[in-house]
Parts: sequence; C-alpha cells; structure tokens
Amino acid sequence: MQLFLLILGLAMIIKSADVLIDSSSKIARRYGISSFIIGITVIAFGTSAPELAVGIISGINHTNQLSLGNIIGSSLSNIALIVGISAIIMPLYVRDNVLKREIPMLLGIQIILAVMLFVDGRLSRTEGCILLLGFLGFMIYVFRDAKNSMKIQIDTEGGIDTDGDGNQLPQEAEIKQRNESLAKLSFLSLISLLGLFIGGNLTVDSSTQIAKSLGLSETLIGLTVVALATTIPELITSIMAALKKEPDIVLGNCIGSNIFNILLVLGFSSVISPIVAESRLWIDVAAMLILTIFVLIVSLVKKKLFRGTGIFLLLSYIAYIIYKVISTVMA
Repeated sequence: MQLFLLILGLAMIIKSADVLIDSSSKIARRYGISSFIIGITVIAFGTSAPELAVGIISGINHTNQLSLGNIIGSSLSNIALIVGISAIIMPLYVRDNVLKREIPMLLGIQIILAVMLFVDGRLSRTEGCILLLGFLGFMIYVFRDAKNSMKIQIDTEGGIDTDGDGNQLPQEAEIKQRNESLAKLSFLSLISLLGLFIGGNLTVDSSTQIAKSLGLSETLIGLTVVALATTIPELITSIMAALKKEPDIVLGNCIGSNIFNILLVLGFSSVISPIVAESRLWIDVAAMLILTIFVLIVSLVKKKLFRGTGIFLLLSYIAYIIYKVISTVMA
C-alpha cells in the first residue's frame, strides 16, 4: 500500500510540475515579470509546501529535530542534486543580479542559521521569530523587485506590444481576452500548486513509512529519506524547467526554496517548539555552506553552470548520502 501511495504521489508531482511551469511562465511573460521572480516566489513556495507541512506537524508533535534535519538535507539536495542534474541537462546561465544579490543572500541566511544553531546548540522561539521577520523582509524585497521588472507591455497574442495598440484590437476585446486567459492560467497554477502539496505529502508519508519499516534511524530519515522526498517537487519542477529551456526558473526555484525553508519553515517550527541541534549536525551544515560557496564562485568566474559543474555537484551529493548511511550504520 505504501509503495502504491509513493507512486501515486510521484505521478501527481510530475503532472502538477509540468502544468505549473507552463502556466506560471506564461503569466510571467504576459506581465513582463522575469521567470526568475516567478521561480523564487510562486514555484518556490509551492515546491516547499511538503517541508512546511513536515515543519509544522513536527513542531506540534515536539519532534522537529526531524524538520531541522529535513531542511538541512533539502538545502543540500537543492544545491547539489537539483542544480547538478539541471546543469547536466542544459547549461544554467546565471544573471548578474542573481550573482550580486540572491546567491549571496542565501549564503548569508545559511551562515546566520549556522550561528544560531551552534552558539547555544538550539533554535529558540526568539530566533524563530527573527527568521520569520527575515522572511517578511525577503518577500518585501522580492515584490519590489518584481514591480520594478514590470516594464514590458505584452499584446493579446503574447508578443511585445511595440505600438501600444493591443495588436489593433478594440480595447474592450483586448481586456476581455487578456482577463479570460489570465483567469485560466491562474486557475491552472493554483490547481498545480495544490497537486504539488498533496503529491508531496503522499510522497513524504509513504517514503518515511517505508524507511521506518527498514529500520532506519530518525536522524538518518530526516537528513536523507524525508529530505529527498520533500525535495522531489523541486527536483521534478526543475527538470521540467530545464527541459523547457527555462534556466531562470531552475535557479529561482532552488534559491527560493532554500530561503523559504530556512526562514519560513524553521521559523514556524521553532516558534511552535524550540529545536535542539545535535552536535554532529555541524558536518551537514558545513557541507551545505561549502556547496553554496562553490556554486557562487563558479558562477562568478564563468557566469554559468556547465555540465561538468553539474556532474561534480551530483557526485558530491551521492558521496554525501553514502557517507551519511555509512556513518549511521557505524555509529
């Protein structure tokens, strides 16, 4: 039964991701909003829904060490697994604003999390509130950036309207056609986000049950099985985006998901119930920081992530998973 639910959840995620990429990218083009902004907000929030569900539930149940492991593991998966596989599919061009703002912002948030965790060995309610305030500030920044990017006027056929006449259609017809199309695209986006949430929860619950039946520890489940399961929406969404030649959505999704997970998910979870950090977690946090710094340096030097970089990131993630399994078995 659990295997069937796992397959069902994956199928829902694949179809929902496909619909979400199409509808959200069309909405972005219609309003002149960059695909990166859509990726770092709407898609990132939708694909982070499983982590948010795990964080809230584990906080209520006072078992949110699982959520902490999940977020650290998901951050590693986003940077190494998702960016790695996407770069193997197609080179990921990194825009200057992403290099100068979003990636350094993500690295700064990860460093702040590391300091919070290891100064006193826990994530308190006060620190959770700080993370939530950081999330509010991040959303204000993103929406201001989106507003500044809305400079391109799009005609009713989806092209750039250079003469401002709505493609020579009467104004009433133009507004009606645009509103009908937007309503349909918005509906598809909302349905696909719901599909990602339901499919993600099915995947997380079934994979966790399967892992427990195999006798895996809670720490290992959080860092590997649950982290990988909750990353599946991001993974499939990013693969679909890469196949559809939307590299900005890939980077926006991964960066946005990591920021959402740390600020929103850990913020909510620790406010509900403080999280105690195991001392050995520093290895996982260090790996997260090193990989983020690596991606930043490569992006600064080459301005894009090539297939070779993707292979290195993917192999790094595989090596990390092997290390976690071996270290847990040997403990």
